[in-house]
Amino acid sequence: MAVGFDIGTYNLVCCRRDEKNNFAYKREVNAFIEIPLSDRFVFNMMKNSGVPLIEWKEANVAYALGEAAVNIAYSMNQVELKRPMHAGTLNPKEKHAQQIMSIMVHSLLDSVKTPNENLYYCVPANAVNEETDADYHSFILKAMFDGFEDETNHYKVNPNPINEGLALVYAELEKKQRTGIGISFGGGMVNLCFAIFGAPVFTFALVNSGDWIDKKAAQATGESIAFINREKEKVNLTDTSDSMVQRAIKAQYEIMIQKTVTGIKKGLEEVGNKARANNAIDVVIAGGTSSPIGFDALFSETIKKAGLPIELGEIIRPVDPLYSVARGCLLAAEAASED
Repeated sequence: MAVGFDIGTYNLVCCRRDEKNNFAYKREVNAFIEIPLSDRFVFNMMKNSGVPLIEWKEANVAYALGEAAVNIAYSMNQVELKRPMHAGTLNPKEKHAQQIMSIMVHSLLDSVKTPNENLYYCVPANAVNEETDADYHSFILKAMFDGFEDETNHYKVNPNPINEGLALVYAELEKKQRTGIGISFGGGMVNLCFAIFGAPVFTFALVNSGDWIDKKAAQATGESIAFINREKEKVNLTDTSDSMVQRAIKAQYEIMIQKTVTGIKKGLEEVGNKARANNAIDVVIAGGTSSPIGFDALFSETIKKAGLPIELGEIIRPVDPLYSVARGCLLAAEAASED
């Protein structure tokens, strides 16, 4: 048995095989809101409504978790939606971030069928436009998974990191000998890996992705970030909208994609001959931020104009871009179990 886990800034996704050997997923939003325990009416109302809650009595606060927290923040502008992660790594401004995320991660893992079940979890590369510490982030995630124990059998997992972009290559390019470019457009980062036969040639990340789009579009329109986040799900990147909000979101998408393509070109030029391949290089684009209609068309148009020093093959957008990284993590875990 094996497990794949995508720990993203906005989404947590766990992937396993079901009884029919199909991929099965569990997902939760990686977010929370803070509720003063002094307001027992609100706390009890949420508890009775089935909202996932944890109490921190020492701090006199409770936390509502996941999708329920997002819905509350969307409905009540005065409530601030908080994140355990920021810009692709653990959020240093949230003192309980690690404990909160650990609870959600352990809940998604649920039960383990065999001792030391092999688990691969995705980690980002260090960003090229901001200072990040991917090694420390990976260390914290490993400690989080090491702390899991199945309640029934007391089994634990054997956690291993894999680059997020490489996980996409595993997920979508198995028939192409795991050769190509995987780009994960997550909530906090754009993560990219160019791999040949499953071995990374270069990786990089940009702290300009979904949250960045939300922030910039909110600034441009005067709307809340929670409102922009919901409107982003409706955007069509191939249409010209009369809505100021939709136009602002589309403009930020165009900027983000252009910066990503510029990074690809620079990376390929820096590695030079190491990036040679016998065939055209396919590019996989996935992640929650790649979900809008027209994203693949806009990305394809931009990258084909860039004049890359390699021959481009297909631009592949999985039918389930939100789950592709977790699936790639599972396939990597299964491949490691065969060794």
